[in-house]
Amino acid sequence: MRAYHRLPFSRIWSAIFLLPLIISFHSSSASAKGGIRKPAVAGYFYPKEEETLQKMVDTFITEVTQRKVTGNILGIVSPHAGYVFSGPVAAHSYREIKGQHYETVLIIGPSHHVYLKGASVGKWDAYATPLGEVNVNKEIVDALLSIGEPFRFVEQAHIREHSVETQIPFLQRVLKDFDIVPIVMGIPSLTDCERISKALVKIVGKRNVLFVASSDMSHFPDYLDANKVDGKTLSLIEKFDPELVFNSEAELVGKGIPNLSTTLCGLSSVVTVMMTAKELGCNAAKILHYANSGDVTIDGYQNKKRVVGYGAVAFYQR
Repeated sequence: MRAYHRLPFSRIWSAIFLLPLIISFHSSSASAKGGIRKPAVAGYFYPKEEETLQKMVDTFITEVTQRKVTGNILGIVSPHAGYVFSGPVAAHSYREIKGQHYETVLIIGPSHHVYLKGASVGKWDAYATPLGEVNVNKEIVDALLSIGEPFRFVEQAHIREHSVETQIPFLQRVLKDFDIVPIVMGIPSLTDCERISKALVKIVGKRNVLFVASSDMSHFPDYLDANKVDGKTLSLIEKFDPELVFNSEAELVGKGIPNLSTTLCGLSSVVTVMMTAKELGCNAAKILHYANSGDVTIDGYQNKKRVVGYGAVAFYQR
């Protein structure tokens, strides 16, 4: 974490609260050249130097000393904020799968910048990070796009999107010989989540795959309210009932908690991965870790007035 403090405090803080401005300004660096999706948030959400990034991710993972899941993990939830805030939480999910073998990782994240109906499947050759390139599984991508609605490829939904990108350096440090399927989702109905999940189940078949739901938690209550709201959401996720989790968003936001705008910034991602993991044989969910941005001290300061929550979860077969 200390390595990331080389960046100015204002730049670190903007990685959590000024996402649209940062990514809009730097969107050209993430354009597709030769079918390679270039990084959009390197140097902001995480270090742009290969050695520094590798050391940071490895340190986060090493600090998670024990695994909590005994069973076959098919899905995880991991946050997608600046690593100085959410990296230690994400490490709890990635520590569980370190050294495992997955042929393909399907990363499902919310769209922060482009309005979408359904899901945009990234039709790239590869995604690049400072740690190198990861190939995209074109067979699965083409199969999903051949279905038509709710799947399509919207290039702009991927070029500026950090929710998929921030997961890849962690994957690069814990897995070998894998490719990815990048999927960016809009704000669909429960029925849309079910349609997307059923298509994913059918197309992945018996492949050895992992599903990553990229999602932060509550935005932007104070520290105590965030702990209460996120604790409730995590307890519902642990019940492994996707419909219950989906419906809880409106219920919790409707309680009038000051500044609370969402319970899961990636609600559709989490619900879709839950549905898919259950259909593929998972029968349990394990909460691995929780923290929020108010737990992080930068330059001697903690902001506990407006925070963002982060949770790590595994979906597995006992």
